[in-house]
Amino acid sequence: MEALALFTRETPHLSLGDVTASLGCTKSMAYRILSTLEVSGYLTYDQTTRRYCPTVRVLELGFTAIHALGLRENARPLLEALVQAVGETVSLAVLSQGRVLYLERIHNRAIVGIMLGVGSQVPAHATALGKVLLAGLTRAECEQQLALQPLQALTPNTLTDREALLAELEKVRRQGYAVDDEELAPGLRAVAAPVYDEHGHVVAAINITGATTTITHERIETELAPALIATAHAISRALGFAGRAHVGAPG
Repeated sequence: MEALALFTRETPHLSLGDVTASLGCTKSMAYRILSTLEVSGYLTYDQTTRRYCPTVRVLELGFTAIHALGLRENARPLLEALVQAVGETVSLAVLSQGRVLYLERIHNRAIVGIMLGVGSQVPAHATALGKVLLAGLTRAECEQQLALQPLQALTPNTLTDREALLAELEKVRRQGYAVDDEELAPGLRAVAAPVYDEHGHVVAAINITGATTTITHERIETELAPALIATAHAISRALGFAGRAHVGAPG
């Protein structure tokens, strides 16, 4: 599993030497591990480049875990009802290696400037979904996630200063939702809220997203945030959440 974790968005192709050095083991042990993963269908080997890369079967592992949680099954009908109520696109996502991974995305209208679907990934720091998911971590966990991805400026509004982002996450914890104000793409605004598991931990987030012309700040406060939070709570209850949320502990 440690060998599989070495294959990331930045390093999708690795040689035997790369894996040996990263795992700190012998070359023969690394070769046995990689060969086992290849035979099992989780890696492929390119004879020309002499490098390994993961197959779609690795993705299936992640979605199996997601299905085991019941996230998509429980969320889908509630998200569809939310789309009908607010007339905007809604999504369900989780945090993966410092990025937001979309599990569900129900479109109601064209999205300004960016096209995303199930399986798409975007930097967590530049989205409302990502802010909610980061805010649900402890300070140490949050720092670890932020270290995995550069705080890249995707628009002039993207938060690229670490302290400013951490302050924004504290605000998210207080108000119970996050806003992306043209931080991922120009003309795009979103609001997101957390989904809790039975233990009160943030396991996912949902959002409402659309053009800044239809998703105004006033509408977020008076209509969208309340509707979103109600839906997030309904999904959380379906996952067994009935108690106190454990969000963003400082330690």
